[in-house]
Amino acid sequence: MIDTDTIAACATAWGHAAVAVVRVSGPDACAAAATVVGRLPGPRSVVLRRFRDRDGVFDEGLVTWFPGPHSYTGEDVVELSGHGNPLLVERLLRALPARPARPGEFTRRAFLHGRLDLTRAEAVLATLEATSGRGLELARHAAGGQIADEAEALRVAIVDVAAELEAALDYPGEDLLVDDDAKLAARLRTLASRAREVAATWQAGRVAIQGARVVLAGPVNAGKSSLFNALVGRDRAIVSPTAGTTRDALEVAVQWDAVRVVLVDTAGERDSTDAIEAEGVRRAREERAGADLVLRCVPPGELVPPAGAGELVVPTMADLAARPGAVSARSGEGLAALREAITEAVAGRPQASVGAVLTSARQAELFTTVARQLDEAAAALGFAGAAVAVELGYAALESLAELSGSSVREGVLDRLFARFCIGK
Repeated sequence: MIDTDTIAACATAWGHAAVAVVRVSGPDACAAAATVVGRLPGPRSVVLRRFRDRDGVFDEGLVTWFPGPHSYTGEDVVELSGHGNPLLVERLLRALPARPARPGEFTRRAFLHGRLDLTRAEAVLATLEATSGRGLELARHAAGGQIADEAEALRVAIVDVAAELEAALDYPGEDLLVDDDAKLAARLRTLASRAREVAATWQAGRVAIQGARVVLAGPVNAGKSSLFNALVGRDRAIVSPTAGTTRDALEVAVQWDAVRVVLVDTAGERDSTDAIEAEGVRRAREERAGADLVLRCVPPGELVPPAGAGELVVPTMADLAARPGAVSARSGEGLAALREAITEAVAGRPQASVGAVLTSARQAELFTTVARQLDEAAAALGFAGAAVAVELGYAALESLAELSGSSVREGVLDRLFARFCIGK
């Protein structure tokens, strides 16, 4: 449901800056802005105006009017660009006869007015949240419709199969099928595989947009803190030959090859009667459980184990003991290769056949659901018949409709747009 209130908010970051932009949108946006700046300029023209309230002139700035429906929200939009002092911004907002906008309300109105679908709305959020150049690139592609195009191609292919199944149901005995049941089931399984490939790109998309959490783990005196400092590029963790020096998790964010990585140094793994150290070991376990990647540090003299799921095994102290793949925090040996391995491990490599990279967990969940529904439809052709397969195919189409937002629950929209900042 579209709210018909006229809303206003600061669209730029809060704080002292050269310029602050206040955005007004809604059926009375022009009248609201006119109470502050007087006569508005022509459509998509910029004019300098003084800003007034009942106490007089308090600022001056640029005024731009974007008539609906050809505006960001699809409504009349006026943008007031004044000086970036929070006191002036607050006074301007008080002077405007408009309701304060809620988080994401401008973009939500753009969606509700058909100015963008839900994948493009999520691309706006990804643009705001991106922590790397790669993340911004993915958001730009999503805003350009890459994810929507992938979903549409899948939808058309599912409709083709459903149409053949419907024909078989409506005209039994007539030889109307282009493919028999076995071939139709194979087509459904191929489409399911495609949906799973697309869903799998979320790992790369999430890391590019949000960054990755990489935890250094291993026994006491495994060289974790020294390696941590070397990867960070400065001394952040205390390094000591005394076992148990690291008690609490220490984290630092770094930027490698367009990927933001949060490195976390943790307490060494061992049983301890010291209450503080034992708490540090417990917290280290929690950090490992929530990591995108664990660097399993192995000191000289210990057997190098095989890597577990979500792990890279790192033999340390190469300057003291030469071992295959070992790194040295002191000499720098192997550090460049380790950084490259970390980047590749957390970012992943999407299937070459998949053009779109997903930008939200919601999208990944829906593509995964589509894959499951198509697999179930293929299986149904073998024992339950075309009628069940058709219903499952339509369920997959409903999931794709939810992806674009053409069929979506209000609660989903509330959760999504609540993540936006006010003013966007």
